[in-house]
Amino acid sequence: MAVKYPQWLVFENVLSEEECDLLIEQAREVGQIKASTFGGTIDDTRKTNIRWLNDNSNFGWIHLRLREYTRIANEKFGMRLSHLPALQFTEYEEVGHHYHYHHDVEFNDQKDTQRKVSLVVQLSDPEEYEGGEFAFKHLEQPPSEMMMKRGTLLAFISYHEHMVSPIESGERRSLVGWYEGPRYI
Repeated sequence: MAVKYPQWLVFENVLSEEECDLLIEQAREVGQIKASTFGGTIDDTRKTNIRWLNDNSNFGWIHLRLREYTRIANEKFGMRLSHLPALQFTEYEEVGHHYHYHHDVEFNDQKDTQRKVSLVVQLSDPEEYEGGEFAFKHLEQPPSEMMMKRGTLLAFISYHEHMVSPIESGERRSLVGWYEGPRYI
Protein backbone atom coordinates (compact mmCIF):
# COMPACT_ATOMS: atom_id res chain seq x y z
CA MET A 1 0.00 0.00 0.00
CA ALA A 2 1.38 3.40 -0.99
CA VAL A 3 1.98 5.97 1.72
CA LYS A 4 -0.13 9.09 1.21
CA TYR A 5 2.47 11.44 2.75
CA PRO A 6 5.97 9.96 2.39
CA GLN A 7 8.78 11.40 4.53
CA TRP A 8 11.41 11.17 1.77
CA LEU A 9 11.64 10.64 -1.97
CA VAL A 10 14.63 9.75 -4.17
CA PHE A 11 15.04 10.96 -7.75
CA GLU A 12 17.77 9.36 -9.85
CA ASN A 13 19.59 11.08 -12.72
CA VAL A 14 18.63 14.60 -11.66
CA LEU A 15 22.11 15.64 -12.83
CA SER A 16 24.21 14.01 -15.52
CA GLU A 17 27.88 13.12 -14.96
CA GLU A 18 28.82 16.22 -16.98
CA GLU A 19 26.52 18.46 -14.91
CA CYS A 20 28.01 17.09 -11.68
CA ASP A 21 31.51 17.85 -12.99
CA LEU A 22 30.46 21.36 -14.09
CA LEU A 23 28.81 22.11 -10.76
CA ILE A 24 31.87 20.96 -8.80
CA GLU A 25 34.15 23.03 -11.05
CA GLN A 26 32.02 26.17 -10.75
CA ALA A 27 31.44 25.75 -7.00
CA ARG A 28 35.16 25.40 -6.29
CA GLU A 29 35.59 28.97 -7.59
CA VAL A 30 33.41 30.27 -4.73
CA GLY A 31 35.06 31.11 -1.39
CA GLN A 32 35.19 28.14 0.99
CA ILE A 33 34.32 28.44 4.68
CA LYS A 34 34.31 26.05 7.62
CA ALA A 35 30.78 24.81 8.22
CA SER A 36 28.87 25.55 11.41
CA THR A 37 25.64 24.48 13.08
CA PHE A 38 22.75 26.48 14.54
CA GLY A 39 24.80 26.70 17.74
CA GLY A 40 28.06 27.74 16.06
CA THR A 41 31.13 25.79 14.93
CA ILE A 42 31.37 22.50 16.81
CA ASP A 43 33.76 19.89 15.36
CA ASP A 44 32.23 17.11 17.47
CA THR A 45 28.92 17.65 15.68
CA ARG A 46 30.03 18.74 12.24
CA LYS A 47 33.31 18.89 10.40
CA THR A 48 32.99 19.86 6.74
CA ASN A 49 33.78 22.75 4.44
CA ILE A 50 31.08 24.58 2.53
CA ARG A 51 30.55 27.15 -0.20
CA TRP A 52 27.31 29.11 -0.69
CA LEU A 53 25.87 29.08 -4.24
CA ASN A 54 23.47 31.94 -4.90
CA ASP A 55 20.75 31.96 -7.53
CA ASN A 56 22.80 33.93 -10.08
CA SER A 57 24.17 33.52 -13.60
CA ASN A 58 26.53 30.71 -12.55
CA PHE A 59 24.10 28.73 -10.42
CA GLY A 60 20.63 29.78 -11.56
CA TRP A 61 20.31 26.60 -13.61
CA ILE A 62 20.70 24.31 -10.59
CA HIS A 63 18.30 26.41 -8.50
CA LEU A 64 15.74 26.10 -11.31
CA ARG A 65 16.23 22.32 -11.51
CA LEU A 66 15.86 21.86 -7.74
CA ARG A 67 12.76 24.07 -7.63
CA GLU A 68 11.16 21.82 -10.23
CA TYR A 69 12.02 18.60 -8.39
CA THR A 70 10.82 20.12 -5.12
CA ARG A 71 7.51 20.94 -6.80
CA ILE A 72 7.19 17.29 -7.84
CA ALA A 73 8.18 16.02 -4.36
CA ASN A 74 5.85 18.43 -2.64
CA GLU A 75 2.88 16.98 -4.52
CA LYS A 76 3.44 14.07 -2.08
CA PHE A 77 4.77 15.98 0.97
CA GLY A 78 1.97 18.55 1.01
CA MET A 79 4.04 21.32 2.65
CA ARG A 80 3.41 25.06 2.26
CA LEU A 81 6.54 26.30 0.47
CA SER A 82 7.65 29.76 -0.59
CA HIS A 83 11.31 29.95 -1.69
CA LEU A 84 14.68 28.24 -2.10
CA PRO A 85 17.58 30.26 -0.59
CA ALA A 86 21.27 29.86 -1.54
CA LEU A 87 22.42 26.27 -1.93
CA GLN A 88 25.25 24.77 0.08
CA PHE A 89 28.06 22.98 -1.73
CA THR A 90 29.38 20.65 0.98
CA GLU A 91 32.81 19.03 0.94
CA TYR A 92 33.83 16.14 3.16
CA GLU A 93 37.50 16.44 2.20
CA GLU A 94 39.45 14.77 4.99
CA VAL A 95 39.37 11.53 6.90
CA GLY A 96 36.99 12.08 9.81
CA HIS A 97 34.87 14.79 8.16
CA HIS A 98 31.28 14.09 9.23
CA TYR A 99 27.96 15.54 10.34
CA HIS A 100 26.38 13.79 13.36
CA TYR A 101 22.62 13.46 13.80
CA HIS A 102 20.78 16.74 13.40
CA HIS A 103 17.65 18.19 11.84
CA ASP A 104 17.55 21.14 9.46
CA VAL A 105 14.99 23.35 11.22
CA GLU A 106 16.00 26.10 13.63
CA PHE A 107 12.76 26.16 15.62
CA ASN A 108 13.88 29.03 17.88
CA ASP A 109 14.69 31.55 15.16
CA GLN A 110 12.50 34.61 14.69
CA LYS A 111 12.15 34.51 10.91
CA ASP A 112 8.77 34.30 9.21
CA THR A 113 9.84 31.17 7.36
CA GLN A 114 11.43 27.87 8.31
CA ARG A 115 13.02 25.02 6.40
CA LYS A 116 10.38 22.57 5.22
CA VAL A 117 11.93 20.34 2.53
CA SER A 118 15.62 19.41 2.58
CA LEU A 119 17.41 18.49 -0.63
CA VAL A 120 20.66 16.53 -0.98
CA VAL A 121 22.25 15.90 -4.39
CA GLN A 122 25.07 13.36 -4.61
CA LEU A 123 27.88 14.90 -6.70
CA SER A 124 30.75 12.45 -6.09
CA ASP A 125 31.24 9.08 -7.67
CA PRO A 126 30.89 6.47 -4.89
CA GLU A 127 34.24 5.00 -6.02
CA GLU A 128 35.98 8.26 -4.95
CA TYR A 129 35.50 7.78 -1.20
CA GLU A 130 34.67 5.41 1.65
CA GLY A 131 32.42 6.22 4.59
CA GLY A 132 30.39 9.42 4.27
CA GLU A 133 27.09 7.56 4.21
CA PHE A 134 23.82 9.44 4.71
CA ALA A 135 21.35 7.95 7.21
CA PHE A 136 18.10 8.87 8.94
CA LYS A 137 17.81 8.31 12.69
CA HIS A 138 14.15 7.29 12.98
CA LEU A 139 13.06 6.49 9.42
CA GLU A 140 13.42 3.63 7.01
CA GLN A 141 16.60 4.22 5.00
CA PRO A 142 16.61 4.95 1.26
CA PRO A 143 18.48 2.23 -0.65
CA SER A 144 22.19 3.06 -0.18
CA GLU A 145 23.17 1.99 -3.71
CA MET A 146 20.63 4.46 -5.06
CA MET A 147 21.63 7.23 -2.64
CA MET A 148 25.32 7.01 -3.52
CA LYS A 149 24.68 7.14 -7.25
CA ARG A 150 26.06 10.32 -8.76
CA GLY A 151 23.38 12.85 -9.75
CA THR A 152 20.76 11.43 -7.35
CA LEU A 153 18.52 13.78 -5.34
CA LEU A 154 17.08 12.93 -1.93
CA ALA A 155 14.20 15.18 -0.84
CA PHE A 156 12.88 14.85 2.72
CA ILE A 157 10.91 16.68 5.40
CA SER A 158 13.45 18.94 7.14
CA TYR A 159 12.58 18.10 10.74
CA HIS A 160 13.77 14.48 10.42
CA GLU A 161 17.08 13.73 12.12
CA HIS A 162 19.79 12.56 9.77
CA MET A 163 23.58 12.33 9.53
CA VAL A 164 26.61 11.70 7.34
CA SER A 165 29.07 9.16 8.76
CA PRO A 166 32.80 10.00 8.96
CA ILE A 167 34.85 9.87 5.78
CA GLU A 168 37.29 6.95 5.88
CA SER A 169 39.16 7.80 2.66
CA GLY A 170 38.79 10.05 -0.36
CA GLU A 171 36.44 13.03 -0.73
CA ARG A 172 32.64 13.32 -0.86
CA ARG A 173 30.88 16.32 -2.39
CA SER A 174 27.18 17.06 -2.26
CA LEU A 175 24.80 19.91 -2.90
CA VAL A 176 22.35 20.72 -0.11
CA GLY A 177 19.35 23.03 -0.10
CA TRP A 178 16.35 23.80 2.06
CA TYR A 179 13.06 24.91 0.57
CA GLU A 180 11.44 27.24 3.07
CA GLY A 181 7.83 28.06 3.85
CA PRO A 182 5.66 29.66 6.54
CA ARG A 183 6.60 28.81 10.12
CA TYR A 184 5.41 25.53 11.58
CA ILE A 185 2.31 26.14 13.69
